[in-house]
Amino acid sequence: MLWRTVLRSSSASWLAPLLAAFVALLLSDDLTNEVTVGYWPSALGSASFALPFIAPACAASGAWEGSRLTRGRVTHWAPTRSGLGIALPLLLPVLVLGMVGMGVASALTISQSHPNVGAPPLGMVAVWLVVLSAHSMAGFLLGTRLPLVVAAPLALILSFFLTAYPAALEPLWLRHMVTGGMPSCCSLDQTPNWRAAASALVLALGVVGAAVLALTGLHRRTRVLSLSALLVIGLAGSGTLAYGLPADPVNARSTDQLQCSGHTPRVCVWPELSRDATMIRENASDARHRLQQAGLTVPPTLTMQEHPGQDALFIGVWPAPSAADVRSGVATGILPSGPPSCARSGPFPGAEAYGPSTAWLSLTAGTGRQEVAGRYGPQDSAVAERVKRLSPAKQLAWFRHNLNALRDCTTGPAPVPSSRTVEAAR
Repeated sequence: MLWRTVLRSSSASWLAPLLAAFVALLLSDDLTNEVTVGYWPSALGSASFALPFIAPACAASGAWEGSRLTRGRVTHWAPTRSGLGIALPLLLPVLVLGMVGMGVASALTISQSHPNVGAPPLGMVAVWLVVLSAHSMAGFLLGTRLPLVVAAPLALILSFFLTAYPAALEPLWLRHMVTGGMPSCCSLDQTPNWRAAASALVLALGVVGAAVLALTGLHRRTRVLSLSALLVIGLAGSGTLAYGLPADPVNARSTDQLQCSGHTPRVCVWPELSRDATMIRENASDARHRLQQAGLTVPPTLTMQEHPGQDALFIGVWPAPSAADVRSGVATGILPSGPPSCARSGPFPGAEAYGPSTAWLSLTAGTGRQEVAGRYGPQDSAVAERVKRLSPAKQLAWFRHNLNALRDCTTGPAPVPSSRTVEAAR
C-alpha cells in the first residue's frame, strides 16, 4: 500500500489536528504552570504532563486501525506477509499522532521556559516514544479482536485509566511505572531520577514485545507463553526500578556545573542564571557584609547547592531572581533548615520564633520593608521593625534567643519588645 494511501485512510490523520488543538487549548495552563525558566529538564519534564492524555488518543486510533484491518480481512488477502509486517504501516501514523501531541506540549513548555544552556535531555523523548508505541500496539490488538464501536472507546478509557489513575494510588512509586515520574521535574538544583524513567521504559518495552509476539505466526501455545513471560518480566523489572521512589523522583544536580567567583565571599550560581550572576553576587556580598556588621557569623561561600556542607551557606534557588530574593536568601540561610527532631514527638514552642526572625534577618540584610512585609506578613514584619529600633547588642541578643528556640523544644520565642523598651532604646 502506498504511503499516501495509508496517511489518507488512517484515523490518525484526522485525529492529529484535534489532538493538537486539545493540548494547545485545554492543557496549556497545566503544562506551563510549573516550568522552571531556562532549564531544559524542566521544559521537557513538564511536557510529560500531557502523556496521560495523548497516549489514550494513540490507543484509540490504534484500536480503530486494528478493527479496520479485521473488517477488511486483510490478513487473508496477503498470506505471505506476517501480521507484524501488515500492522507496522498502519501503526506508524498512530505513533506520529502521539509525537505531534507531545510536540505541541513541548513547544508550549519550551516557549515558557526559554532554555539557554546545555542540550535537551533526549532520554525523555525516547521514553515518550516507547510509551506511545506500547499504547498504540495494545490498542491495535484490542481492535483486531473487538468491533470498532467497542474497541476504540474501550482502548481510550483503559489507556487513560492506566496512565492517569495510578497518580492517586498508594504506594507513590506505582505512578512512575506508567509515566516515568517526569512531570514533577525539576528546579535548577535538581536533575531527573532516571530510575523512574527507566521503570516506565521497561514496562512499555514489555508491552511492545508482547504485542510483537502476538502479531507473529508462532504456534498459539508458544506465543501465549512467550507473551505472558514478557509481560511478567516487564512488570517485575518496572516495579523493581520504581520501588521506594518518592512522589517527586529527582536527584541533586552535580555541583561541578556551578559557576563560582569571588573570594570572600565566594558566590556560586547555576549556569542558567548567568545573565543575573552579577546582580546575584553584588546583593549576596552586600547582604553578607550587613549581617556580619550586625554581629552574625556568615560562611565565606554562598551557594545554590542545597546541602553545601561546612563553611558554605545555601542561599536558595530562583528561576527569575530579584535583589530581594537574593538578600532574603542569604539572610534565612543562617536559620536551621527545619524543626529539630524532638518536634516530631512533642511540643515545639520555638516555632513561633521563625517568622519574626526571618523578617528581622531580611531587614538586616538590606531587604526593603515592603518586600519583607509582603514576604513574611504584616505581623512578623512589624515585630522585626520594632526589634530593629533597639540597640545592636539587644537586637543580637533577641535573635540569638530565637535561634536557640528554633534548635530545641524547651526554649520559647524571645518576647516582643514593648513600646516603652523601644522608646528607651532611642
